[in-house]
Amino acid sequence: MKKVINTLLGGKVKICQFETGVKVSSDAVLIASSVDNKILNKSTKILDVGVGGGGISLCLLSRFDNLNILGIDIQDEMLEIANESIKENHFEDRFSVIKEDILNPSDNFKNMEFDIVITNPPYYKGQTSPDKIKAKAHSEQGLNLDNWITSAIKRLKSGGSFIIIHKADRIDDIIYSLKKNNLGAIEIFPINSKKDETANRIIIRAKKFYKSPAIIYKPVILHNDDGQYSIDAKKILEKGASLTDIIKQ
Repeated sequence: MKKVINTLLGGKVKICQFETGVKVSSDAVLIASSVDNKILNKSTKILDVGVGGGGISLCLLSRFDNLNILGIDIQDEMLEIANESIKENHFEDRFSVIKEDILNPSDNFKNMEFDIVITNPPYYKGQTSPDKIKAKAHSEQGLNLDNWITSAIKRLKSGGSFIIIHKADRIDDIIYSLKKNNLGAIEIFPINSKKDETANRIIIRAKKFYKSPAIIYKPVILHNDDGQYSIDAKKILEKGASLTDIIKQ
């Protein structure tokens, strides 16, 4: 399958993608923008669950020098293009990917712990594309979200941060899973397509074994009425701005 090199963050990041099929969406850049100094330490180990082509991690590495990231995926094709993107950006010393199933982890993987676990799980219902790789990357196809979140949290250190982006209508399922697994200090970032619309995406951050009250921030508006990206969206998607900096303006 033919590959092409595209860019993210206004050209700062090169990403290898299949010419047809799976493409990195704005969701990857948005969830990466939710990582900030509030949840980072001097040398932060991050697990990217369902790494796909590596869009989330590539954006993170372009913003921070103190990260070491492991990406996991079950599709060989996605791991192949993720590895090519790692080489294109010269991130070999800070970003690696392996074939691993978060729902059925190997014994070696079960012994790993991370400061941050971040994930953009498949969330479309049913078969989304005739392209098998794209369909597997984007469609739940029987995936149990609670199992996915629970399995990911097992790889998280005490006090570590879990971050997920998903459809807004799954917020109750996500909160249920977080609470069940002893995560608190929940922060909810609504993402609205336009000003007068309800949120269609949410980013949620939470900390393991924390009990602080939840916070819901004002929404980030992605598009103006004419359909063009808003000023805030451009700052995030093109300049690599922090999500928390945007909502505090």
